[in-house]
Amino acid sequence: MKRGHDESPSSSDLPSSSRVKLNPEGDSQFLEDDDNTKNFAREVADHYSRRTNQTLQEREASPIIHLKKLNNWIKSVLIQLYARRDDAVLDLACGKGGDLTKWDKARIGYYVGIDIAEGSIEDCRTRYNGDADHHQRRKNFPARLLCGDCFEIELDKILEEDAPFDICSCQFAMH
Repeated sequence: MKRGHDESPSSSDLPSSSRVKLNPEGDSQFLEDDDNTKNFAREVADHYSRRTNQTLQEREASPIIHLKKLNNWIKSVLIQLYARRDDAVLDLACGKGGDLTKWDKARIGYYVGIDIAEGSIEDCRTRYNGDADHHQRRKNFPARLLCGDCFEIELDKILEEDAPFDICSCQFAMH
């Protein structure tokens, strides 16, 4: 793998760290523990970890299937426009790895995916290894998969050996 990562893709429970927030007056203050934010983040992670994978028939029957197809088309276009052969990609909120095939088609050289939900990282690993039912081969790029809250961890420290990245992607996750 790239930059000293020769083991198989793994997930990690990344340590939370202090972060800077602005109070209503705009002054920065350091918060060591923000229980409301941590509880909400845990609820989000649990929600996505509990979601079951859908069959193709279930997916096609979704009332928002056309929106999902549009979203996937947009992501495919963006990846094909901006990704170059052998690029190193940092994918924040990578989810279950639904875009791995798109990155594979772009012939990237290295991939790091981070998501808040352990269940999503497990599904992403399955897809990466080609064990999902609709893509039966391992992806052609080395990958590192991590479980963590991107707002709580110090990405520069966690990803020190992986950097630099050519692309940082966070698609349809900020809502």
